[in-house]
Amino acid sequence: MSDTPDPLRMLLIVPCYNEEANIPLFVESAEQNLKEYDWQVLFVNDGSHDGSWDAITAAHERNPRVKGLCFARNFGHQNALKAGMEEAWKDHHADVYVTLDADLQHPIEFIPQMVQAWRGGARVVQAQREDAGRKISFFKKFTSRAFYGIFSWLSGVKMQPGMSDFRLIDHGVLEFVVSCRDKDFFLRGLLPWSGLKTEVLPYTPKERQHGVSKFTLKKMCALALSGIVGYSVRPLYISIVLGMVSICLAMAYFLYVLVVTCCGITTISLGWPSLIATVLAIGGVQLFILGILGIYMGKLYMENKERPTYVIGDKTK
Repeated sequence: MSDTPDPLRMLLIVPCYNEEANIPLFVESAEQNLKEYDWQVLFVNDGSHDGSWDAITAAHERNPRVKGLCFARNFGHQNALKAGMEEAWKDHHADVYVTLDADLQHPIEFIPQMVQAWRGGARVVQAQREDAGRKISFFKKFTSRAFYGIFSWLSGVKMQPGMSDFRLIDHGVLEFVVSCRDKDFFLRGLLPWSGLKTEVLPYTPKERQHGVSKFTLKKMCALALSGIVGYSVRPLYISIVLGMVSICLAMAYFLYVLVVTCCGITTISLGWPSLIATVLAIGGVQLFILGILGIYMGKLYMENKERPTYVIGDKTK
C-alpha cells in the first residue's frame, strides 16, 4: 500500500460573462499550475452573448475536469457564484473551493499560497488586491475605497479595501454559504459577517488577456446598494436624523420670524427665492427618506417571493 497521501481535491468556481477568448487560456493555466492537486473547474455562464458556452463545452470535451452551467439569461455575477456553490454542494465534493473570475486577472498560480494558508488553519483565505504600480483611474480608486468604508461603517462588518471574489473556502464554509437563503446574495459581505477564521493574502492582479471589464459603474453601484441594504438598517436611522434636523431648522426659523415680528425689526424680504429654496430642501429630504423606506420595503417584497434567483438553461454532462 502506498504511503503517498491522496492529492487535495479542489474545485474552481468561475462565473463568466462574454469571456469566450479567455476560457481556453484559463483551462491551460489551470493545467499548468495545479498539477499537484486533484482539481476541477466549474464555469457558470451568466447569459453571455458571445461564444462563451461553446468554448466551455469544447473545453469539457477536451478535458473532463472542465464542467459548466449555463444560465437561461443574465442573472448577475453574485447569482453565478451562488449557482456554482449550490452545484458544488450537490455534485462536486472537494476539500477546498476557490472562487475567481475567468478573465485571468485573478492569477491561478497564486492558489498554492492560498492552500498553504488554509493548511495553516484558516477557514477562509481572502485575496486582497494591491493596486500599487497599476494604472487605475483616481475615480475608480476613490469609489472603491469609499464603498468599503461606507459599508463597514453602516453594517458594522469590517471590509478592507481591495477585497474581491478571489478566495478559497473549505467544505464547512461552503455548507454555511449554501444554507443562507438570501435573495440578494452578497458573498463579500456574508463571509466577513460570519466571523469565520479568515486570513488575508495580498496579491497583484494580472492584466486582462482579452476583452474589457464587464463591471460597469451601474453594476458597481447596484452591488454596493444591495450590500449596504442587505447588511444594515442604519440608513433608516439616518433618515430619522435627517427628519429631526429638518424639524429643528424649521422651528428655529419660525422662532426667528416670531421674534423679529414682535420686536418690529425690519428685515430684507428675499421673497420667492428663499421660499422656493426652503420648499425644495424639505421636499428633497422627504423624498430621500421615502426612497430609503421604499428600498427596504422592496427588499422585503422580493425576499418573500418564492421565485428562484436564477434559472439553469443547460449544463455539461
